[in-house]
Amino acid sequence: MDTTDVELMAKISAISAQAKQAIIEEKLAECDQLLIQRQVLIEQLVLRSNPAQSLNTHAFLTQLMADDQTQIASLKKTKLALESQQAITKRSAKLINRYLTIKQF
Repeated sequence: MDTTDVELMAKISAISAQAKQAIIEEKLAECDQLLIQRQVLIEQLVLRSNPAQSLNTHAFLTQLMADDQTQIASLKKTKLALESQQAITKRSAKLINRYLTIKQF
């Protein structure tokens, strides 16, 4: 049985929600798999989009892209914060090692 455009959109939305949850739970391998599944469904939707439904499909995909851009911006911000924290930790470790070296004498 063929899947309708609406059913594909629902599946894509569900997988998107699962991927967001996987990111929150830091399950990045699972997130990668979900995004691959979502990409396949998006390709199916684009290839078989019914001309009568094309406006709905276009609106759905535009919203999906906007949501993705928001998520990407959030992930970039988190990445920068993590990199900053790693740099601070590295500097702190160097200072501690220097202190311990001085303390030995």
